[in-house]
Amino acid sequence: MTNSQFKMVATKKHLKPASRREQIINAADLVLLDVGVKDFTIDKVVEYLGIAKGTVYKYFQSKDDVLAEVSTKALNQLLNYFKMSERNSPDGPEKTKAVIMSCYHYSKDYPKYFELIVYLERPEFKTSAESHRKASTKIQEFFIGHIELQKEQGYFKKNINPMMMNYLCWGSSMGVMQFLDSKRAFLEQEQNISQEELMTSFVEVFVNGMTK
Repeated sequence: MTNSQFKMVATKKHLKPASRREQIINAADLVLLDVGVKDFTIDKVVEYLGIAKGTVYKYFQSKDDVLAEVSTKALNQLLNYFKMSERNSPDGPEKTKAVIMSCYHYSKDYPKYFELIVYLERPEFKTSAESHRKASTKIQEFFIGHIELQKEQGYFKKNINPMMMNYLCWGSSMGVMQFLDSKRAFLEQEQNISQEELMTSFVEVFVNGMTK
C-alpha cells in the first residue's frame, strides 16, 4: 500500500476503535521499516497518518506499547523461520544448529525487525500489550519443546534443562549477533572472518555442549 493510499484511509474521521487501533499499528510498522527503531517516534506515525497525537495515546500508553504491537509481527515471522528450519533439516544435533542459525538468517532478511526485537530486550522495556507476550511465549515454547524432543530422541544429554537452554540460547545468540554487526568491518577486513562463519562457529560450540 502506498503512502497516498494509506493517508486516504486515515482521512476517515469515524473509524471504529478496533479499526483505528489497527490502522495505527500498521502505520507504525511502515514507519519502523522506513526509519528503523532508533529513529522511530510517535510524531512520525502521527505525521504519516495525518491524525492528532492524542488519538494514538487514546489506544496506547507509550511508544513502547506501539512498538510491542509491531513486534508481534516480527516475532511471528521469526517463529516461522524456526519452524521451517526444523522441518527442513536432518534429525539430530544438526536440526538444532539449523534452528539457531535461522535466527541469524532472519536478522539479515529483516534487519529492521531484528533491531526492534533487540530494542525490546532492554531492561526498562515495559508494555501491557498482550499480543507481544503471547508471541514471545510461543517462541519460548517452541524452543523448549524442540530441546525436550532432542533429549527424548537421545541426541542431547539427559541433564540438560530445556528452559535454561532456551534462555541461554536466546541471550547468547542476541549478544553474538549484535557483536557481529558492531564489529563487521573489523572482522571481515582485518581478520578475514565473515559474520556467518563466526555465527556458525558459535552455534557449533553451543549445540555441541548439549550433545551426548
